[in-house]
Amino acid sequence: MHLGTERDLTLSAAPAADFLTDGTVWDHLRVETSGSPAAPADQALIGGFRDAAQEHLDGFTGILGRALITQTWVMKLARFPCGGSWSLSDLGYRMAAIEVPLPPLQSITSIVYLDSAGASQTLSASRYQVVSRGKKPSLIVPAYGEVWPVTRDQPQAVTVTFVAGYGATAEDVPAPIRAAGLLMVSDLYQNREAQSAGYEIKPNPAVDRLIAPYRVLHA
Repeated sequence: MHLGTERDLTLSAAPAADFLTDGTVWDHLRVETSGSPAAPADQALIGGFRDAAQEHLDGFTGILGRALITQTWVMKLARFPCGGSWSLSDLGYRMAAIEVPLPPLQSITSIVYLDSAGASQTLSASRYQVVSRGKKPSLIVPAYGEVWPVTRDQPQAVTVTFVAGYGATAEDVPAPIRAAGLLMVSDLYQNREAQSAGYEIKPNPAVDRLIAPYRVLHA
């Protein structure tokens, strides 16, 4: 069964904003600010902890397996799925599908492939259909009556460029994810070492409960 083929992912356009904003983080930590513009004495340290928490949750290497703030990714495939065209059967549907990682998917920018002669071709949007599946990754399947094109037998013959994420601002990201991020920053800020004599930092169960519904579900 093929949900797409071997894939390589590259971040093309990173999020333009943080989903944990400075002000929100500082308020959560209850740190004093001073100066103009107002900032805490530990601004750089807190910023590093904030970045670590965001990277732990967001994007291809994040534990959620999803995109949070709007971002653009390029996915390289060795070929189109072996199913060619899809039937109404569950097996035919899945064999013909390209699974788009990092939900929620906003849009498919383009699908470009190398034809059998090695020429670059852009697949018309009328030849494929995007299927949304709630919290699961979206699928791309051939449109009704269409089949996937034949590609040249070489690595990365198919390139799918897509935009993913909940939106362009922190407020677009679900509140439980933002709350989990703040708890992670707070843990890092208050406990500067992973462990010390007679004391061990343990995972925060509240973080796990907050993010559990947002972990990516496959197939």
